[in-house]
Amino acid sequence: MSTIPLDHPYRRELEVATLAVKRASVLTKKLSDEIATTQKSGTHTKEDKSPVTVGDYASQAIINNAIKLNFPSDEIVGEEDSDTLRQDNEEGKTLSDKVFRIITEVQAKTDSSNLKIGKLEELDKIYDSIDSGASNGGSKGRYWALDPIDGTKGFLRGDQFAVCLALIEDGQVVLGVIGCPNLPATINSNEDMSGTKGGLFSAVKGVGSFYSPLFDNNDFTPLQSQEQIKMNQTVDPSSLKVVEGVEKGHSSHSTQSLIKEKLGFSGESVAKQTINLDSQVKYCVLAKGQADIYLRLPVSDTYREKIWDHAAGNILIYESGGQVGDISGNPLYFGSGRLLESKGVIAGNKAIFPQIISAVKHVLN
Repeated sequence: MSTIPLDHPYRRELEVATLAVKRASVLTKKLSDEIATTQKSGTHTKEDKSPVTVGDYASQAIINNAIKLNFPSDEIVGEEDSDTLRQDNEEGKTLSDKVFRIITEVQAKTDSSNLKIGKLEELDKIYDSIDSGASNGGSKGRYWALDPIDGTKGFLRGDQFAVCLALIEDGQVVLGVIGCPNLPATINSNEDMSGTKGGLFSAVKGVGSFYSPLFDNNDFTPLQSQEQIKMNQTVDPSSLKVVEGVEKGHSSHSTQSLIKEKLGFSGESVAKQTINLDSQVKYCVLAKGQADIYLRLPVSDTYREKIWDHAAGNILIYESGGQVGDISGNPLYFGSGRLLESKGVIAGNKAIFPQIISAVKHVLN
């Protein structure tokens, strides 16, 4: 294990981000468990028909509040706004009440963090906190990219989802924290997952990537006391494992099958070597060395990824010995606004990455 500098330049940012993500993870885990049971708790529909829950609003409010309390000049690129909650109708009032109650409950449960990340006690403050995530990002300055619940469908199924937060400076990700409330400690295949559920993954530029149990405590554990994680540098197709999304609408599974064939995967074993997971949990499984390749091929020429869907995972891969790029192998750039200009996302250990890009180009051409 490498020596971790006690005074690394983002220590305070990491502590604040960790405490905020932990609190949001406690909150979203509680809601996900309830929704998995009732299949109806706290949902409404956006114009794009994607399901959004009370957890999105509450999680964003908690994390934005922590950032603004500690770094008031920092901007935040967040996914949600409070327009629906502010409406003077039954839906707005019902959602607002649920958001307020769950935030109050979780703040009481994690009160040891209040001094560091604050406490929300009024609805207007909750609305304002949510709306502080309206930045458009850009190539200059310092801002945070937040996905309060990444993997909404997994969240609603009681399956995999993540709370994802990244710090970006001049278009480059320098810090990432991901809370994975339902992720078992050991992932071998779709059918073989075991161990304690709940993982916290952190990465700091130039320092490394780290793992610790998410729900052991509500406090910040210094990196020296966390497990430093590394990707395997495997190239043998018989032992490689690939992570892909669960939803076929998010990436082209048929194209990805052709790429795996080009890489030398056996038709008899490829299914067992493919792990389907929602959200940036996929990056976490790679960084921990439990998989080697991440394929997210574009489903259309016009689709572009949101920066909050990949920023935290991006640095987690690089700091654990991996590489991330678009379908041409070019690094992802997070300084072009709220969207990535890149087509698709490919990640892998550094040894196999060039072969993946070669296979992708061959298949797509």
